[in-house]
Amino acid sequence: MLKNFDKITSSGGCAATIKSNFHTHNYLCGHAGGTVSDFCKVAVEHGLKALGISDHCAPPIGWVHNPTFSVDRFFAKYLPQFDEAEKLYGDKIKILKGVEIEYFDGYDDYYRKLLGSLDYLVLGQHDYMNGDVRKSVYADGTDESDAIAYCDNVKRGLRSGYFALLAHPDIIFYNGISITDKIATAFDDVVKTAVKLDIPLELNANGIRSHAFRYPTDLLIELCKKHNAKVVVSADSHSPNEMCDEPMYRLCAYARTTGLNVVDNIRKY
Repeated sequence: MLKNFDKITSSGGCAATIKSNFHTHNYLCGHAGGTVSDFCKVAVEHGLKALGISDHCAPPIGWVHNPTFSVDRFFAKYLPQFDEAEKLYGDKIKILKGVEIEYFDGYDDYYRKLLGSLDYLVLGQHDYMNGDVRKSVYADGTDESDAIAYCDNVKRGLRSGYFALLAHPDIIFYNGISITDKIATAFDDVVKTAVKLDIPLELNANGIRSHAFRYPTDLLIELCKKHNAKVVVSADSHSPNEMCDEPMYRLCAYARTTGLNVVDNIRKY
């Protein structure tokens, strides 16, 4: 748990306003529920000004641990939902089309193809390469070489120019790896790279809601303050009722109360 999280967000500390959410999932990935219109309805009810839907799209080398939808379903089932949502809610809220996806080197045409139909991509590096071996933050990420390889992979993704937001940057600490000096330096480089490229880093409420507060971490908060990094607070909602739930309100309150550089928008492509 984040240092002083309960103290800061108790006694009325949850009065923070949620203005936007850019990390939102969809029934198509197979481990979430709700359509684009379902999420828009809840967002409008809670007064959000902007909503980005960013379901998991299959990375160019397929997926292993994280269910996604295929590129064929992206065009046939995902994008048409936005047309319906625009008709119903387009005059009430700004709706952005996105996907969350891993970055792997050498597949530029794939990312460009996706961006040709989207407003933005979210870099969610659940799988990464450690040398020639594909690893997962859930199944691996338990030694120094894994953590450094993850950081290197993320930095390459940020530098690719395809991504508007870095989701759960500290998910590599999911398995409780001890943070060595080398790991801390590598993770610091991730934050500095995001700052240099003007890409916001995410504080992820689903790490509180569904993952026993394994993230966000104090290290991420410390480095975002140190480098005055732009921070986006996201619900990472897998159902409409998670988008503006208690973990999301509390994390928004925490981020603003602790003086982080919170922003409520991302750049479109």
